[in-house]
Amino acid sequence: MKIEIIGAGALGLLFGGMLVHAGERVRFWTRTPEQSELLNGGGFCIEQRDGTMELKPGSFTACPIDYAPTESDGENTDWLFLMTKQRHIERPLLQQTMKLAGPGTGILCFQNGIGHVEKVRGAFPGNPVYAAITTEGAKLADKNRVVRSATGLTKIGYPLTADPAAVLSEKGRANRISPGEPNLKTAESLAKKLTQAGFQAILSNDIDTEIYGKLLINAAINPLTALLRVPNGDLLLSENRRQLLEQLCRETMQIYLAHGIPCDPDPYARVESVCRSTAGNTSSMLKDVLQGEVTEVDYINGRLVEMANAAKVSAPGHETVWRLVRALHPA
Repeated sequence: MKIEIIGAGALGLLFGGMLVHAGERVRFWTRTPEQSELLNGGGFCIEQRDGTMELKPGSFTACPIDYAPTESDGENTDWLFLMTKQRHIERPLLQQTMKLAGPGTGILCFQNGIGHVEKVRGAFPGNPVYAAITTEGAKLADKNRVVRSATGLTKIGYPLTADPAAVLSEKGRANRISPGEPNLKTAESLAKKLTQAGFQAILSNDIDTEIYGKLLINAAINPLTALLRVPNGDLLLSENRRQLLEQLCRETMQIYLAHGIPCDPDPYARVESVCRSTAGNTSSMLKDVLQGEVTEVDYINGRLVEMANAAKVSAPGHETVWRLVRALHPA
């Protein structure tokens, strides 16, 4: 299986490295020539609880994304994994990567938030675009050393709705945007390959609900950890923090109900459980804040504010944390 991985961050290197170790052909596309040179020259390693996996130079290739070919090399790619942050899913990146996909290439999106699937489908007409929801944890301990901090579950599915405020109802399903029809056997084959590589991966027949379920969790935990500068578990240490979590969960539930989106009857209990099970984790939004990077808050809480406005639902909590997190970055 030939796999192109766009984005060689912690998660990209984790998935790509495990697939390389399992015998798949993988090419990483990096943001800088320096990272490609480092990977090609010395390889990298993945540290897990049961030992360290060494990925030797030559067992994979790495290229800067700016050097992506202007036309296909004639060899069909089976899968293209988009593993950058959602803020990078814009026209320049998509233009640089679209020539990597051939007939039948599946596009797999790993981004948090919502709103990116329709962008990707527009850039890859004729190719099926899938979504991946994963609870795998990974961090870069060094430029060529990845720590698999938590093993999790990866769900792969074909989103039926492309509009971030689309209704998950019969009407919404009837109006789905699907430039490339899915091949579920191919997607199931990928899930099996990932399982053979050491992941727990399954095919989901309702990935839309999974996407919105993850959005609810991210929209409650991520902005509060970013603003308070605390790990996930610390959100449960005081009544004030728990009340903020509850407010964001309650607002998300009202937004979902207004759009006909299925929602957990007790969303706070679900968020609280995630806070406890990932107590020591640093959210991706907090990592971005600490590194001085632009966050993904526009695609998480910002999207929920858009959905609330469209449905004329009040969401003061989401609007406040959205604006506060945005204000942390001077740009």
